[in-house]
Amino acid sequence: MMSRSLNSKLIYGVIGAVFLATVVYVLAVLPGRSARPSEAAPSPSPVAHSDGLTDSFSGYLMRAVTLPSQRGKAVPIAFQIFGPDGIPLEKYQTVQTKQLHLYLIRDDLSGYQHLHPELGEAIWKTTADIADGGSYRLFAEFTPEGWDALHPVILGLNFIITGDTQVRPLPAPAASATVDGHVVSRLDGTTHLKVNEGALLRFAVTGGTLEPYLGAAAHLSAFEVRTGALAHLHPGTEEIAFHTQFANRGEYRLFLEFQSGGKVHEAAFTIFVT
Repeated sequence: MMSRSLNSKLIYGVIGAVFLATVVYVLAVLPGRSARPSEAAPSPSPVAHSDGLTDSFSGYLMRAVTLPSQRGKAVPIAFQIFGPDGIPLEKYQTVQTKQLHLYLIRDDLSGYQHLHPELGEAIWKTTADIADGGSYRLFAEFTPEGWDALHPVILGLNFIITGDTQVRPLPAPAASATVDGHVVSRLDGTTHLKVNEGALLRFAVTGGTLEPYLGAAAHLSAFEVRTGALAHLHPGTEEIAFHTQFANRGEYRLFLEFQSGGKVHEAAFTIFVT
């Protein structure tokens, strides 16, 4: 049974790495206006790129130094990124005010965290809160200095927290989510997206004033439910819109992060691609 499970994970990883392609363009919609078709950027075309399902891509390698092994608050995490020359990578482009963005999520797509580790002596270090057991994955997103490809590099490492685990079912699609007194609405409701067709995902936030967060109005991380593959998106201003195109049918879990009142808030949505 263990061999069969491992083979399935490997197959899913290969499928996700080869076929998942999302979001190439980001649209910033001006405050108080709805996006019109004439204002939309051209629909992107699927392009093979890294999605965090493996620890290496295009010669870059993510290697664990310290991974969580038990639950707790502020559990240490440390890792290295190696370049194609086999030397620890220390030069990165700054994207959204950071040289590297780190995401953590459990395999049932719960426990999402967006972390910002610090680099010292060629080792990235941070901490995370691990509240429950299960299989987790870290996704490191970065753009090496001199990297001229359209997408950043996303590498991943998994770890397991043993013990009793409360698996959380995937929430059904909903048109809105309430978080910390804010209502986040998906402006096209629960409309399904179509595979390999460009689509506009639009959101609006009420109940507070949006503030810049890491140089943007909001961030959107999209995880494919079947494979766990990641795509991370960045828009601009108050009504937030993303041009996106998904190459795989199925469910996706979206995590929208925004800042209001000096605090970062997170709203989650489930979408279907048919």
